[in-house]
Parts: sequence; C-alpha cells; structure tokens
Amino acid sequence: MRIIRISNNTIKIVLSHNDLVMLEIDFSKCDRNSPEAKKLVDILINILKRSGFYDIGNKIYVEIFEEFTGGCVVFITQKDNYKKYDKENSHMMLDVIFQTDSIKELIELSSRLKNEMSLIIKSSVLFYSDNIYRLLISFPKTYIKQAAKIIKKIKCYSSNDRLIIEQTKEHYDLLINSNALSKISELYQ
Repeated sequence: MRIIRISNNTIKIVLSHNDLVMLEIDFSKCDRNSPEAKKLVDILINILKRSGFYDIGNKIYVEIFEEFTGGCVVFITQKDNYKKYDKENSHMMLDVIFQTDSIKELIELSSRLKNEMSLIIKSSVLFYSDNIYRLLISFPKTYIKQAAKIIKKIKCYSSNDRLIIEQTKEHYDLLINSNALSKISELYQ
C-alpha cells in the first residue's frame, strides 16, 4: 500500500492485489455505495487516521479505480464548502480547467481568455493526453463574478473541481508550464 498526498485536500492510496486480499476486500463487489466499497473506505480512513495522514475532515469525495494489476487506486478528497471558503479566503486563488480535443478551439479559447481576462489571470498552464488539451488558469477569487460572466460565454468544457485539477497535473503531460495563453496566441497568429 502506498499513500501519497497529492494536494492539501486530496490523498491518493495505491493498493496492490495482495493488499486487497489482506484487507479481505473483493474489488469486483466495489460498486457505488456498495457495502464492500464502504468497507474499503472505512478501512482506509482508519489506516490514514492512525498514520497521521488523515486531516481533510469528514465531508469527503471518494473515487476508486481498478488497476490492470488486480489492485486499485483510491482518491479521497475533501469536499469544499465554497461559500464559507470564499468569504474567509477571498484573497486566495481559484483554478479552472478548460478541456478541448480541438487545436482550433484551443487557439480560439486561449485568445479569448487572453483578451478578456488577461488582467486578472495570474497563471496559465497547458496539459495534454490522448488527444485532449487541458488549459489550467488561475485567478484571484475576488474576481470570480467577473470571470464567471466571461467563462459562461466560452463554448468549452470547464471545471474548478480540485480532483480533476490534481488528476490532470498527475496524469497529463505538461506542454507549456507558464504563460500558456500568450504562448498559444503568439504561436498561431
């Protein structure tokens, strides 16, 4: 079993087939809300608490993925209380991911974001995997209303889900590590 903290509010646990056997978990019965999945999560949370890793609170989001080796990977992420979090931490940054499989759409998206949000965007990074581009932008939460109006107009999948962002950073290839909006716009003018 490997325990990896991939962000302040996400813990990744990698379990081998032998780990599952030792914990008496039948992965084939681990469906959404099944007793076997609940048992696995309860066991892992107890292990995390005993080892001092578990500090992400009681409201959590759990994802379990089967591995081809017979084991599994479990992500445990703290559910954010966005209203409370925004009021108390309005100076904090918000990360948003835009996803597209079209280079043309990526160029249009980058140009539009650069033109309409360049004053508030603090960073932009581009990731790629399996013909999918994911553009990650960060801006201060104090600009969330202004950004929401602009983002709503853009026809592209977007998400500020922390787990999606962390999985992107871990599993996607980093293509442009800084100032991606400007670099994409400049490359394709």
